[in-house]
Amino acid sequence: MIATISADIVRSTSLKTRDLMALRDKLRGLLDQLEKEYPGFWARIVRGDSVECVVPAYRYSLRIAILIKLFVKMEAEGLDCHYLLHRHGIRFSIGMGNLDYANQKDDIINGEAIYISGRNLDEISRKSSIFTAFEMANASRQMNNMLESYVALLSNLVDSYSAKQAEVVFYKLLGYKEIDVAERLGIYQSSVNTRSGQAQWGVLRMAIRDFEEMDFERICG
Repeated sequence: MIATISADIVRSTSLKTRDLMALRDKLRGLLDQLEKEYPGFWARIVRGDSVECVVPAYRYSLRIAILIKLFVKMEAEGLDCHYLLHRHGIRFSIGMGNLDYANQKDDIINGEAIYISGRNLDEISRKSSIFTAFEMANASRQMNNMLESYVALLSNLVDSYSAKQAEVVFYKLLGYKEIDVAERLGIYQSSVNTRSGQAQWGVLRMAIRDFEEMDFERICG
């Protein structure tokens, strides 16, 4: 089983062209960093404002989707754009299943996982109040609905973050210690701790950890 993530920047058309191009360049830098952090992971930017990711270690798909969301929220701070971009950063859809072919050099992703994540992203993009989707091939509807609600609740928590809270959680989710986050952001460690508490970091960390410990093969039968 492999996971794919399909995502797009919310209301990207509200950005000035130069701001969108700069955001894309920064996002490409993050994706390159994630390729080094997670073996086998790779991603591409398509249609100017959309991302498609292949996550062989599928348990990390939620962590990676949240990292991308936090990053876009951080980078959107100070930009003249629609308030929904500031709040949500991205929409994302996670699909789990098989892939017939996925090759970064050929720039091809084909199979049920990318079909699932892409189809569901298209569906939520047509709605104004839904910003996440989750589906596993061969899982029951009840199980998929439960996990989709789980993902949506975590995403809604991240939506509530300020840009300053988002950047602290972003680095902690990458594995930085608080003292290292403080040094990187040029703030006191006490400020990192305060922002972490305001963002309910402990809840987010525990929820993502529990997701990563799920036995998805057993769930799918």
